[in-house]
Amino acid sequence: MGKKSRISENYSIAEMLQLIEAAGSIESLYRSIPLLQRVFPGFKGTADKLAELKEQAKDMLVPDRFNDLFSSVGWIAYESMNLQTMKDAITICEGGGLDAAEVFLAESYDSETLKWGIQWFNGHPEFRKRIRLAELARDDYLQGRYHACVPLILSLLDGLVTDVSKHVGFFAENADLTAWDCIAAHESGLQSLASLMTKGRKKTNEQSVSVPYRHGILHGRELAFDNRIVAAKSWAALFAARDWAIVISKGKKEPNPPREPTWSELFASVRKNQEFKRQIDEWSPRAASELEHLPHSGALEALPEESPERAVAEFMDNWSNGRFGPIADALLYFTDTTKGKKAGLARQDFGERRPNSFRITGVEDQASSAAQVQVSAVFDGVAGSIEIELGVRAIYQGENNDPLVRGDPNGSWRIVQNSFSSVLYRADL
Repeated sequence: MGKKSRISENYSIAEMLQLIEAAGSIESLYRSIPLLQRVFPGFKGTADKLAELKEQAKDMLVPDRFNDLFSSVGWIAYESMNLQTMKDAITICEGGGLDAAEVFLAESYDSETLKWGIQWFNGHPEFRKRIRLAELARDDYLQGRYHACVPLILSLLDGLVTDVSKHVGFFAENADLTAWDCIAAHESGLQSLASLMTKGRKKTNEQSVSVPYRHGILHGRELAFDNRIVAAKSWAALFAARDWAIVISKGKKEPNPPREPTWSELFASVRKNQEFKRQIDEWSPRAASELEHLPHSGALEALPEESPERAVAEFMDNWSNGRFGPIADALLYFTDTTKGKKAGLARQDFGERRPNSFRITGVEDQASSAAQVQVSAVFDGVAGSIEIELGVRAIYQGENNDPLVRGDPNGSWRIVQNSFSSVLYRADL
């Protein structure tokens, strides 16, 4: 049997570690030759930064250590998992034992983690279809109804993998959950997790378990699976599958290393990153005096051009008037989808419920490329008009979904669809 690969051997991580190692060699040479220090005095600041960079490089080894400790009991590292949570869990496990670390990890899947985890479902069409059910599972989970949410999450996981792979589900014997250059889809990740979760449970068990054994749970042989650790592990598996699905959608199932960039491309990239950092450093939220146009319910043209509140107001206006093409264009997407399909999805999601009127009541400039716009909208409800308060998140980005500092001529505001979940899935509308 060959030696098992490590996550740190993934292409992008290994390349970064090699670059840091090479930089360390240059640093050692610089510090050891006084002549170089005299000829290139400005390099000293760069050399001093390398120690910090090398310390940060240790973070790239964390997923391997995490999987070493936890994959055998049902936790795996994945791209969107909080790095500090992984590091803290490792520290707790090494100091206080596995049981204490498992409790810590389960508690980390709180309302905020689930909120963002489900919001990221918008980035993949197959996950996006299942947001309604995922939110129901979330509500059950946060209310401690683990008996209800665990089977639902497991069924979502199975169906999602079937649709994404166009082959078989997560729990099928011949499922292939690996992908190139992906933490979640490393052989120590989802593939290992699926093997654990599909272990046969041949006897009815009344004792509490800590692993979401799919067959035992869905076939009624595990009678005490309803606890937070099993439920949290189910969420973790679902979020890891989302990261795998994004990689698959980008065509990275098989190795496809990028060509080596030219020196001119490297220098251009460095200059671009430096300029982007400068813009971020110089950015600051608008003062109250710059927001005197709010609240606003009149003509859209009265709102500042290229502002997040203008973008949200235009979205709401298009929604009110059933313009599904512009709605589709304004939404945030993480995968390539044809314009016609986007419009069809927008009609499907936004066509059934439309606001009669709306008012932009406020805006919070959260970052150079993000804002939360408060909207008060009136809808026709079952028992009459209903006024609903919405917090609409807007992201400023380029054509390739890369974040840009607002005002960059190559960017535009995109609207996060999950901002409207409280309307789209509301029963009394």
